[in-house]
Amino acid sequence: MAVDRWSWLGDHPAIDLANTVRRRGMQYVDLLATPDDLAEWLDHEADRLPRPETVGNDLFGPFLELRDATLELMRAAAAGRRLPARSRHKLNEFALRYPVVLTLAATAGTRTYRMLEADDDAAQLLAELTAVTIDLLSSPDLERPALCDAPGCGQLYRRGRPNQEWCNPHCGARARSERHYLRTQGRAQG
Repeated sequence: MAVDRWSWLGDHPAIDLANTVRRRGMQYVDLLATPDDLAEWLDHEADRLPRPETVGNDLFGPFLELRDATLELMRAAAAGRRLPARSRHKLNEFALRYPVVLTLAATAGTRTYRMLEADDDAAQLLAELTAVTIDLLSSPDLERPALCDAPGCGQLYRRGRPNQEWCNPHCGARARSERHYLRTQGRAQG
């Protein structure tokens, strides 16, 4: 059975954005190598993010710039380190280039982002991703992002509880299995 390439989507949009660079073993792989890859990712995020009609190089380049800054910031936040100045400045540049206002949505506890000057769908996408990233990284009442260090994962996620170590139960099972294997191998060789 083939696993859907985007089956892991559904966390906070800023985390989904950062997780378009995934760890396979100990190597990091960029899942967005072409504008078509970005279009496919956007199709899977269509219920949560604006979907530009066309996804070409004019969107792809800035999108990757925003993603790379978001990824570096999320990894630093997950490690409890100071947010890197270069990526902070890049994210703030995007926020100034694509200013938004928060508006109240129909459901209590939800909001939408509207660009101050409606430009186009691509600009709205970049504006929303910038805004949600800033919201997540600056919110005092959200748990900081975490990095799942289970074998073969390396995905960012938001902790559901303070002592959560892995992004999902499957990763926890893999990590415990590997620890058990390493312990028993050590005894067998000793």
